[in-house]
Amino acid sequence: MSQVFIVGFGKFGQLALPKISQKWPEARIWIMDPAPEHLTRCGKFSAIRVLDKGEDFLWEHQDQLAPEDWIIPAVPFHLAGDWVNRVLSRSLAVRKIKPPRNLGKGLPFTLYLQKDFYVSLADFVCPEHCPSPQGFCFKTRYPRPHRLREILAAQPLSQGTLEIIESHQLAPGLGGFTFGELKRTGEIILRTEPPLFLATACPCHGVISGFTW
Repeated sequence: MSQVFIVGFGKFGQLALPKISQKWPEARIWIMDPAPEHLTRCGKFSAIRVLDKGEDFLWEHQDQLAPEDWIIPAVPFHLAGDWVNRVLSRSLAVRKIKPPRNLGKGLPFTLYLQKDFYVSLADFVCPEHCPSPQGFCFKTRYPRPHRLREILAAQPLSQGTLEIIESHQLAPGLGGFTFGELKRTGEIILRTEPPLFLATACPCHGVISGFTW
């Protein structure tokens, strides 16, 4: 059974643990957070506790991760963007840039936070138990014929490359990606020309980071 790494153990990490434990009872689950008080909130569920920033832990121990291991981002920043920034910084003088606003063209919600660009098909707070049904919104029941990944891939981009990591639904209200997907993306972006834009997107919500060098 794969290992599962829950990166961040605040509110959303704590919601993720019971869902993962019930879905994969035999999984080896790691929880990572720099706040010791967060790591005490496992309830009845067992996990390996790491008192550290999850992004640092994954980077420093990447040789011990298997491609099929799952990563659950539960931190208030773009985890895959942090990884790609580290990959690029090993050999390039990389700097972050704002993704172009037109990547969110036609979407009901867009927001810049720092230099990351948050996009969504919803302009409301989604229920935490959303099962992400195909073709329609779980809350409103309105049709949603296209998933966010498809919309982003079709947006015009005047220069640069857009790479998209899909956040797979593992349980209602819970998404993640494998370490293999993250590592392959890091290998791909080293062969691209700047600027580079990296998105992580589930069917309805996403975040985009931009880089140049």
